[in-house]
Amino acid sequence: MKKKGWLAAAWVIILLTSGGLGYRAWAANRASSAESVQTTTITVGSLAATLGASGNTRSGQSATIAWETSGKVAQVSLKPGDQVQEDQLLAKLDSSSLSTEMIKARQDLIDAQQALEDLLNSRSQQAQALQALEDAQNTVDSLKRQAAEETSQAQLALAQAQDALEEAQKKRAKMNYPHSTDPLVIEKAQTDYELARQAYKEALQAYQLVDHKRLTNPERVQALDRLVAAEANMKTRLATYNWYLLGYTATEIAQADAELAVAQANLEIAQANYDSLKNGISEAQLALAEAALADAQREWERVKDGPNQADIDAAQAAVDAAQAALDKVQLRAPFSGTITEVNIKTGDLVSTGDAAFRIDDLSAIYIDLQISEVDLASLTVGQTAQVEFDAIADKTYTGEVTEIGMIGANSQGVVNYPVTVRITDADSNILPGMTASVTIITAQVDTALLVPNRAIRTISGQKYVTVLFEGQQISVPVEVGLVGDTHSQVISNQLREGDAVVINGSTSTSTANSQAGAGFQRDIIVGGEFIGPPPGSMP
Repeated sequence: MKKKGWLAAAWVIILLTSGGLGYRAWAANRASSAESVQTTTITVGSLAATLGASGNTRSGQSATIAWETSGKVAQVSLKPGDQVQEDQLLAKLDSSSLSTEMIKARQDLIDAQQALEDLLNSRSQQAQALQALEDAQNTVDSLKRQAAEETSQAQLALAQAQDALEEAQKKRAKMNYPHSTDPLVIEKAQTDYELARQAYKEALQAYQLVDHKRLTNPERVQALDRLVAAEANMKTRLATYNWYLLGYTATEIAQADAELAVAQANLEIAQANYDSLKNGISEAQLALAEAALADAQREWERVKDGPNQADIDAAQAAVDAAQAALDKVQLRAPFSGTITEVNIKTGDLVSTGDAAFRIDDLSAIYIDLQISEVDLASLTVGQTAQVEFDAIADKTYTGEVTEIGMIGANSQGVVNYPVTVRITDADSNILPGMTASVTIITAQVDTALLVPNRAIRTISGQKYVTVLFEGQQISVPVEVGLVGDTHSQVISNQLREGDAVVINGSTSTSTANSQAGAGFQRDIIVGGEFIGPPPGSMP
């Protein structure tokens, strides 16, 4: 019995000794493992997702003021940095050096002003319009009267031409036969000839009875006179008789044909003239005259009560145009701003297109950025931005996204879109053209459970965080929300503020509930207090 009791005591001592040695080894191993990892504590705070880009500043408005004519510059007193107001005179040309064009512009302005004055105060426009109306009416009336007279004359000429043609036709028709076919006419002509021939014989016998007497003998003279008269009468009667019996000569027929042709041509001319006039003047001529009358009537209606507003506006526009041409001899500020460049001096000879000043509205400073299409969806107008300048040390400005372009530009396969940021707290240190580094805050959470990005690992699409508990590294699956530059938001409920997470864990990490889909059990750490051991942590 004593021997058995001693042996039992010996085994207890051995077990206690080996257990103590094992515990020391286990504790030493845990201490060594804890000292070899780096951890950090999960915190709650604000987190922002950002997008960085760089660009150059520009003013809200910028304009280069150039000369629009040539000449000699008068006094210039402005210098870079001077403030100017809208429409303020910046410089002008010496009046003694103006070009012919500018001298003519002066006269054009005087003429335009006089025309406007006449329009507003003179009655000559109404008088001219009334006279034009009367003239147009007289023209229409005259055309109608003239048409009536010409139609009557043409009708008379047509009737005369028709008569002449008929006479020519009759005359020519007679020539197809002897001069007369009437037997009574021929018989009478023959009788007249026979009687004349008998009278001639009797006169000849009577003369022969006295032809031996002296030439001055009254009886011989009388007998001779009767003989001569009888002979002439006999020849005339013979000719008449023969004319009735014989046909017309070729010459007479040719002349009659010619007269007939002329009569026919005259009739055609008269007919055409009458046809063109029987309906009055031509439709085109009358339409033109009536259109002119209608125009004159409208013009009279427009001006009879004095100048209308349209005429006044047109005259004023002419004055303004002439004034604008003359204003080319001077330069004025198109908007309020700051003189940033001065390119002229007093006495310079300038030409059209020569730049004189540059004006910038520095009350608003913008930065133009080029953002990749990949990041464009995260941007919206109104997002806040932080702006830093290499030229301005130790100062950060605030900005705001004011415009996101809709048309991208492809450069070597990369599509970028223009984005504009306005600096909301700009000061005089910022100048146009400076290079700026812009960080746009695309999203922000004020109370987020924050885990360093270095503590998050991704395995097969699942994100894990390694929690250090009692020297053991336990891998916990998590769901991540907003991702920042250094931290990410954990939106799953496995972790709590104050939990210690490993940022350089060892490869031999335990997994809480190694079964797929099992999560880290919250009875291990709550707010940093030990509640119970993780599964399998006890020997």
